[in-house]
Amino acid sequence: MKQNSNQTTERWGIRYTGIVQGVGFRPLVSMLAHSLGLTGFVYNDSQGVYVEVQGFLGELQLFLDAVQEEQPRLCRITSQTVQHLTLNMHESNFVVQASPLGESVSTFISADTAPCDDCIKELQQDKRRRDYPFINCTNCGPRYTIIKSLPYDRERTTMNEFPMCEDCKAEYEDIEGRRGRRYRAEPNACSRCGPQYTLYKPDRKAVDTVNIWNTTRELINEGSIIAIKGVGGYHLVCDARNDAAVQRLRKRKNRPHKPLAIMVGTLDMAIELVHINDVELDILTGMERPIVLLEKNHNSSVHLSSYVAPDNRMLGVMLPYSPMHEVLLPFDAAWIMTSGNKSGDSVLYNDDQAFNELGEVADYFLVHNREIYAPLDDSVVVVINNKPRFIRRSRGYVPEPIHCDGLEQTSILAMGSDLKNAFAMNKGSEVLVGPHIGDLENISTHETLEWTIKRYKSLFSVQPDKIIIDSHPQFFSSRLGEKIGESFHLSVVPVQHHHAHIASVMAEHNLRGLVLGIAMDGTGYGPDGTIWGGEFLLCKGNQYQRLAHIHAAPLPGGEKAVSEPWRQALWYIRNYYGDDIPFVYQEWMKELPKGWEILDKALQSRMPMIQATSCGRLFDTVGALLGLGMVHSYDAQIAIALETLCGDEKGSLLTYHYDGHILDFTPTVQSIMDGVVRGECRAHLAASFHKTIAIALCETAADLMERYNISDAAMSGGVFQNRKLLEFIYRTWHIGNLYMNEAVPSNDGGLALGQLWLGNQL
Repeated sequence: MKQNSNQTTERWGIRYTGIVQGVGFRPLVSMLAHSLGLTGFVYNDSQGVYVEVQGFLGELQLFLDAVQEEQPRLCRITSQTVQHLTLNMHESNFVVQASPLGESVSTFISADTAPCDDCIKELQQDKRRRDYPFINCTNCGPRYTIIKSLPYDRERTTMNEFPMCEDCKAEYEDIEGRRGRRYRAEPNACSRCGPQYTLYKPDRKAVDTVNIWNTTRELINEGSIIAIKGVGGYHLVCDARNDAAVQRLRKRKNRPHKPLAIMVGTLDMAIELVHINDVELDILTGMERPIVLLEKNHNSSVHLSSYVAPDNRMLGVMLPYSPMHEVLLPFDAAWIMTSGNKSGDSVLYNDDQAFNELGEVADYFLVHNREIYAPLDDSVVVVINNKPRFIRRSRGYVPEPIHCDGLEQTSILAMGSDLKNAFAMNKGSEVLVGPHIGDLENISTHETLEWTIKRYKSLFSVQPDKIIIDSHPQFFSSRLGEKIGESFHLSVVPVQHHHAHIASVMAEHNLRGLVLGIAMDGTGYGPDGTIWGGEFLLCKGNQYQRLAHIHAAPLPGGEKAVSEPWRQALWYIRNYYGDDIPFVYQEWMKELPKGWEILDKALQSRMPMIQATSCGRLFDTVGALLGLGMVHSYDAQIAIALETLCGDEKGSLLTYHYDGHILDFTPTVQSIMDGVVRGECRAHLAASFHKTIAIALCETAADLMERYNISDAAMSGGVFQNRKLLEFIYRTWHIGNLYMNEAVPSNDGGLALGQLWLGNQL
């Protein structure tokens, strides 16, 4: 009689790599092995998860298939390899073994995620965990912010300070309990043994309260500002419907105009406040729970303070993303939920520092006693042309790697930029883009950047072979890169800012042939000694050639012109009208800051000034000429107001010149000024500007792609976060393939990915 091959006993050694630690992978493997009657063991190690499993061939194949089909919610398997081993005849069961230590780590970890549906149900109904703000399971909860080192086990997290009670320990060890959701769930805890919240006054005296949640809600309803310690740091929270509270928060935080994000208690409240399409809904309710920029519903019956997001059609909205939020927020809540820091600093996460720096900002502090090991700011996403685009990639997405084909085994550290800094390093083809650090103007962000780079190197066992920096010699990120290179005897390679922007798109989409790069940005250091920011680049591999650019205009006062757009606007007025300035702009000049006359005389003297081909500055200037502001209190403030001014206007095509090398928008600006003088609708003029820029970019791209036989174009740079502009571009584009950033922001937050991709080829 012939033996059934499925009844042959074998032993397999199986290696899984990817995001397989801290996601319930070992519990799944253990449960499947038990259910199929297999013996063996599983453990986390430096490379991922290793399994040895023994049994009939048919069950082994079923096991292999089931792992792939039933992989946990947060799991990302990147490879599975099987090795045939010698049978172990002394084995009688399947066990989870301790993680071996001391090896170089080559695995990844999951991002922190919102509570799963099962945990939310328990939060509302379960006796042991009802209203417990640290509920979690293998399918959800904190990861990046609590992990100190790998392999991922409780003793290497900040939960090690909280020994499990008997009930939690029984869950942790019970393979059958609640379908295994807490079997080997490392942050497992309950109200008896886990972290707790306490309400404090700014002097750190605890508030005596019967119900901490009711008291906090009452304080917010009464107009108080609360500093709340969450998953990755502190938030400053107040009622978004209370004008006085919002104004007080703005004044104390020194954030006079920049839009503030809100958290709503339920999806129904979000739907009442903003318009949401299907793509936006998926992102808003996804496990990452970023802030989503959504168009305001001006017919809403809910009053929201006009100070939340002034001069902006969009509102940053997020749903509760931690159990604490689920417990604290009423269903009808619309609360400001902004980063707990003073404007421009890194998000605060250390308790002592939070009390010291926010003591004059917050009226109360809601603080938990679990250490946040790594700070993490909220992610921000906007949907354009039915595709999600990152404004900021951080909580919910970091530190999950971005796969880029073609990266060699060389490990690279790319430093990013000084604005919206995020660094990147790679392990083979997997790129680890760091969290949003912020603008490197302040010492706090310097320290956060240095600490986070060291943490990534340690956590993921990365030892860079070279450092890539921005070519701007004054960037702190560049100087820090040089310092790291000197300390470890590594080569430090500068790359041009806008080339790196385009390379970030090439890296994402694996563009290997000729690419037309369209980089529309604020300002970047040009190799010719001028400031670039409106470039058409011929790119292939690590090489680029500047084919065309928008016209050059001076930046009166140098760096001051970036934050004070009136300076360049005044140049356009003088350049066009000379001494015969129309009345409307004579009135405009009366609103200029004190001392403007000195600059005006310099403009008329034709003294040499720094020249810039910056598209970002052009948007700022037109906004200033349309009366939308003279000085920025936050990055791109006037450009955002210009986009908002467009409303639903279609606009008209204005005059521009293109000679095959220079795309000159000077006539466009002059047409807008003439329109202002004639008293034309400013919304129509703003829309016409957007439309003209879009058409001119598309026509210039078409000409260059035909002349140089290019099929693929890549667009990147902060200007392309403008929804109105992109809508016009998508309607106008008519030649070749158009690619944009999707995995990283198109602003400087995505720059490091491009730097790293270029560095791999240098």
